[in-house]
Amino acid sequence: MSDETLQQLANQLRCPEDIDGVKLGHTMNMSNLSLILSGIHHLNIQPHDAILELGHGNAGHLAYLFSLADDIRYTGLEISRTMFNEAVNFNHAFCDAGLASFELYDGKHIAMRPNSFDKILSVNTLYFWDAPDQLLGSIAHVIKAGGLLVLTFCDKSFMQHLPFVKFGFHLYDLTDIEKLFANHPFQLIK
Repeated sequence: MSDETLQQLANQLRCPEDIDGVKLGHTMNMSNLSLILSGIHHLNIQPHDAILELGHGNAGHLAYLFSLADDIRYTGLEISRTMFNEAVNFNHAFCDAGLASFELYDGKHIAMRPNSFDKILSVNTLYFWDAPDQLLGSIAHVIKAGGLLVLTFCDKSFMQHLPFVKFGFHLYDLTDIEKLFANHPFQLIK
């Protein structure tokens, strides 16, 4: 692949747009399915949980998430208007029932009430956080005391071999994550 093609792919992975973004959203949902399901599993969803997901893509996994417990509330935040639209269209029944809502955000600020969420999930978005300290501060603001943040990502040792990561990806290993979280009120578990 040419650098131009790799740059376009990296841009679409960051923020899917238009028909190519819709297609990539479906591909990402399938290729990331094991990470998505692992992240959902580690949320340990309980009845009445309020769940926030950052970077939900097309949210094709929402039916599974809702099958895990009764009376849960889901909010999805996305930087991609294309993925926001796809998620709303794909999950209109959950939205119409008042179980799910989707919003666009800037990837840095979560403009929601403090202590609103029991669980927060983000799958394969960490590479694109332009202001990770700021976003982690915002996450700390909206998560309830004792809440759980599940952040799934692929380690730098794997990612660094992918040809498109040189175009705007921030890669992390465990040491990087420990440094990133050091200034925030989270306890790293796994």
